[in-house]
Amino acid sequence: MAGPLNQLKTQTNMINRRLSACLALLFIITSTARSQSSGNISERCKQVIDSTYTALIKKYKVVGASIAIVDKGQIVYSNGYGYADREKKVLAGNKTIYRIGSCSKSFTSLSILQLQEKGLLDINHSVKEYLPDLSITSHFEDKNELVVKDMLCHVSGLPCDISNGFFCDSPPNIAWEIQALNKETTILPKRYKHAYSNVAFGLLGEVIARKSYGSYGDYLQQHVFLPLKMESSFVKYESKYEDDFSKAYVNNKKIKEPLIRDAAAGLVHSNVLDMSNYLMMFLNRGTFEGSTLLTPDHILEMEKNQLTDVSLSNGESWGFGLYSKKLYSKQNNDSVPVTLIGHGGDTYAFHADFAYIPELNVGAVILTNTDNGVRMNTASRLLKIYMKQAFQKTLNLNYVDSLSIAESKKNDVKCKDEEKLGTYNLNHFLIEVKNANQFKFKQGPATLLCTRKKGDSASYLVKIRLFGFIPIHFQGPELKFVKKDGEVFIKSYNVFNKEEEYIGIKNKTNVNPNTWQKALGKYVLSGDQFDCTNCPYMNSNGLSMQLKIKNNCLVLQTKGKSSDLNNVSYLNILSEVLAVSGGINRGDGEAVHILKNGNIHYSGFEFKKMP
Repeated sequence: MAGPLNQLKTQTNMINRRLSACLALLFIITSTARSQSSGNISERCKQVIDSTYTALIKKYKVVGASIAIVDKGQIVYSNGYGYADREKKVLAGNKTIYRIGSCSKSFTSLSILQLQEKGLLDINHSVKEYLPDLSITSHFEDKNELVVKDMLCHVSGLPCDISNGFFCDSPPNIAWEIQALNKETTILPKRYKHAYSNVAFGLLGEVIARKSYGSYGDYLQQHVFLPLKMESSFVKYESKYEDDFSKAYVNNKKIKEPLIRDAAAGLVHSNVLDMSNYLMMFLNRGTFEGSTLLTPDHILEMEKNQLTDVSLSNGESWGFGLYSKKLYSKQNNDSVPVTLIGHGGDTYAFHADFAYIPELNVGAVILTNTDNGVRMNTASRLLKIYMKQAFQKTLNLNYVDSLSIAESKKNDVKCKDEEKLGTYNLNHFLIEVKNANQFKFKQGPATLLCTRKKGDSASYLVKIRLFGFIPIHFQGPELKFVKKDGEVFIKSYNVFNKEEEYIGIKNKTNVNPNTWQKALGKYVLSGDQFDCTNCPYMNSNGLSMQLKIKNNCLVLQTKGKSSDLNNVSYLNILSEVLAVSGGINRGDGEAVHILKNGNIHYSGFEFKKMP
């Protein structure tokens, strides 16, 4: 047992450590949190917000972040944490400019609806009416219409991305992208399933440019940024923004992020003050300080769920460039249903999110400059803290919308065991079901063993073994087999929030891969190549491709210096010259086309066979 002197030393050291920790935390908060407040917010509320985000940037090693909260038509709090430029010790603040990524899609949607209000287009018409040079084909019985309204909510069936040139230093122009798309095919029938598409919004940006006789950036500047007094927002960079433009950080290193080809999908830049004005416009039903950007009816069109009639519903809610989610706001014993509306944006370094709740007249935005920012950049978390501290209201962010879940299961029926048997191509791996009681498949280095759940003939519990023998213990999703409209699907079932998602469809026919026998072999890049030397993640230098047969299936494998371009896809053969990757989700169903010159076209890349 320690003596009294040793006990006193131990207690003294503990007190000193706690005091030092408190002083260090106080120093961090006062040196990195620069409060700028335009409305009434309590000091206690500020302290809770600042301590939360100071702790978050430290926990996730985020270099810099900025936040803002709007309430009842004014900015009640805005702040910065960490650094906009760590090397030069430039602190992040409310004027720091960040790339906001896919938040840009809401600006694009707003612009399209503005043009409709002016009578310059109709969102119920085909985009080909406005882009007659677009002639992408379809192998579905859906008339290949590509309706603008469907593009705005990601159910047009267009490919998700054209990888070549999407993220690079000098992106190709829209004419090149349209020609690349004309060598593709749609990945899904129209209004079949929500499949996020940057390509669709890239094309919508060109529609805006052609209808306004300028550029996409020029249109936003004149018709969105100017009336909203968003003086630090832009698409095309100009040197006047340099002092406020945040640097980008990936893997704890400063990088120069390349440009994004589909500007209308992800190239808008802004700060939290400008984005607050944008939020207030939505909360005020389309107006801001006397300027009307959009009528209230069109604001509601942007916000309301446009996916109610898609064939494969996952219960999610998407409007035009906006998502929405049902929540409950609780105060004392009273619960009020509210709607969280917004959009997130992610590039390699920058991560952004904005959200607002019309019923409560509040909104928030958070912008970060580091790859790890994706772990802390939810605007809903900021709103939850603010509502709790300012009004003692609790937002239930984990609320399960049972009605949406029920709607997503509508018309699903259980399969007979013999109907489950067959091959399911999920693009990057195959699921071969030969036994309805138990089956397994490989996904990368993991083997997944699926065993029928007791008391539920449709559901299967999943056990994972890494490298075939190392057990991974987790309570993850279950798999389910269902039948809908005569097709057999595999669903992923989340045991925590009860949500289900269609992830695969049973192959109807298994075309012999030998029909592509002459095409098998190794290929090297040929034709246009757009590089990003400043960022290694989409560097196509040295990219190669191989077509081979595996498990009686045609397989495409790409290898290069960049991990994001290393890919394995299992292909469903449609004809002597066309095969598509399997799956029914984002990034699936991509076309692999044998061109007339014998080369292979895939995601904008052209490959030439090695001798």
